[in-house]
Amino acid sequence: MGNQQVDFVADEAGGLSRPTSAQQVAAHIRRMIFDQRLRAGERVPQDEIAAELRVSRVPVREAVIALDREGWVTSRPHLGAFVNGLDENSVRDHYELLGLMYGLAARRAVERGSEDGIATLANIAKDLQAATEADTFSALNTAFLRQLLLMASSRRITAVARVITTNIVPGNFFAEVPGVIRIHKRGMRTVLKALRAGDGPGAEAAFVDLLRAETDSVVDLLAERGLLS
Repeated sequence: MGNQQVDFVADEAGGLSRPTSAQQVAAHIRRMIFDQRLRAGERVPQDEIAAELRVSRVPVREAVIALDREGWVTSRPHLGAFVNGLDENSVRDHYELLGLMYGLAARRAVERGSEDGIATLANIAKDLQAATEADTFSALNTAFLRQLLLMASSRRITAVARVITTNIVPGNFFAEVPGVIRIHKRGMRTVLKALRAGDGPGAEAAFVDLLRAETDSVVDLLAERGLLS
């Protein structure tokens, strides 16, 4: 399916796994919308997408169903799926929910995790702070979140993560959004400080603050691209 960047999704064990074909197709369609190859009100060309990605219609249909649930498209019986515009409130709510979810995972990691687990997070965070290249930074961030979810030891948090971790910005979030690596490093320092101190509520609040800070950059980028309705 080409060399496009794909997001990772939470798996049943509490980690992050490679996405399915349908999830990769959904990521491709999000990219088409983000790059304005598909604009608000236009019909999603499902047959053309299947041919372009060399997949059957099945994962494309599954992708459209998922995108309908996420609000990217609206499916109309016998007519197809049509692109919706993004609105600022929905974008802010998306990242607020991410902050709340990962914040809860951080609090549970403090309550249920071990000193060895915190040490593992600290080692990943050290490499994260040193990273300057977006792909490396993204991989380290994924490793940090994987460890956090494992330490939270909650099937329910993992299930929620599996539903909402899809990014509004397709591809590598840290490459696409200007200045966000700097914001993320600063926020993760605060998260790790709270985790090391055994301060679950502090780690929870730090994650919420981090995602809120990044949201401003996302909104600016989407507005610049003319993607907000």
